[in-house]
Amino acid sequence: MKKTLAVVLSAVMVSGLALSGCGGNNTSATTAAPKETTTAAPAETKKEETKGEGASGEQVTITMSNWLEAEEATSDIFKELLNDFMAANPDIKVESQAIPFNQYKDQVLIAGTSGNAADVIMGNSQMMSAFNGAGILAELDDLASGDVLDDIYPGYLSGTTYGGKVKALSWAPHPIAMYYNKDLFTKAGLDPEKAPATWEEMTEAARAIAKLGKDDAGNTLYGLGIPTGKVAHTGTVFNGIFYTYGGHFVDDSGNVDLNNEGNVEALTWTKQLVDEKVIPAGLEIKDLRGLFASGQIGIIFDGDMGRSAFRSSSGLGEDFDKKMGIAVIPTGKTGRSETVYTEHQLGVFAKSEHKEAAVRLVEYLIGKDAMVKYHKSNAVLSARKSIATLPEMNEDYFMEVFNKQSETASPLPATNAMFDNAMNEVTKAIERIVVNNEDIKTVLEETNKTIKEMYGQ
Repeated sequence: MKKTLAVVLSAVMVSGLALSGCGGNNTSATTAAPKETTTAAPAETKKEETKGEGASGEQVTITMSNWLEAEEATSDIFKELLNDFMAANPDIKVESQAIPFNQYKDQVLIAGTSGNAADVIMGNSQMMSAFNGAGILAELDDLASGDVLDDIYPGYLSGTTYGGKVKALSWAPHPIAMYYNKDLFTKAGLDPEKAPATWEEMTEAARAIAKLGKDDAGNTLYGLGIPTGKVAHTGTVFNGIFYTYGGHFVDDSGNVDLNNEGNVEALTWTKQLVDEKVIPAGLEIKDLRGLFASGQIGIIFDGDMGRSAFRSSSGLGEDFDKKMGIAVIPTGKTGRSETVYTEHQLGVFAKSEHKEAAVRLVEYLIGKDAMVKYHKSNAVLSARKSIATLPEMNEDYFMEVFNKQSETASPLPATNAMFDNAMNEVTKAIERIVVNNEDIKTVLEETNKTIKEMYGQ
């Protein structure tokens, strides 16, 4: 255990940003609702309390670590959701431990390994892997409702399952889908109302856009924006492209296996389009978002949060939507729409003295009332089938596409606490191939050896 803990804590210092990484105000706060209320709990949030906590009417206090309250975009809605829960569950008081995102993983790991973590632990896909590796997450298979577990899309549930045990529940998933510029499609002689359905169609559409050369201001136009350098995010999202070609980062046994036929084919395709100047080389997602927003990239892969980024960067606000098409990722070699997702997840501290109350909060936050309200405020998605299909969660075509993409989204292969570090190595490999023109198989084999040593395999 000491060796595992040392590895986990060393990973903290070099971990990359998550796909859904948040910035924001570096503030800390505590939220608590009034203790007395007469509001009744919704049926789906109340478990049988004859044996559970609060059955005697005695109030218990639980804590929840999060970064939502530390950020301007989510602070108000998060406080509202906690207050709603406490109004519906007067036997439980929730105290929020707000931690800035860029400090969050470190602080939770330190608190957890010293036995002082919050009862409810928020995280993202990569963080939860590290928290699980540190042994601070409780098993939820018997604590959580079977109906709730059955209602979660299999792909999302598998992303919170470690060694056959559910260690967290999905909250606000972010599958990656395809955005495209309708104006550039029209200029390239493509149908702006018909998104490419196959990988081959998308590749040819990207080439057609790149052949336009430059825009009226003399800026180079690119057909496709895929991250190919600089940060761990590049390696992370590239898992979806590996999957499209039938490749993978780890094999079915969980062993690192980078140098496989599918990965070689995926990187060969990427290198070819970079050489043709269809894909700009060496850029990270924030650069690509800016180019797409300014009309210099025809197609880009991004999560649902991309729309807000494009609206803001373009200076057009919601008017940018008129230029923007949205569709699920085109089908590739496997015959399905392959993509990955990251998400916010909720776990329970393994040493919590109030696990039942903590699970009630988790199930409330991922339940219908809270998710519909959170969606209305921040356009988040739900990992639960019964909620994702509600009209309130599909108010426009944009949301319909992302909810559809949820059906085939795969979890990141983040089962090892060193996953973020491994994705940094994959990013370096991609840069070596597309920027430095090194041999694909040689680079993959060398990178595979490095990560296997990192993983202790």
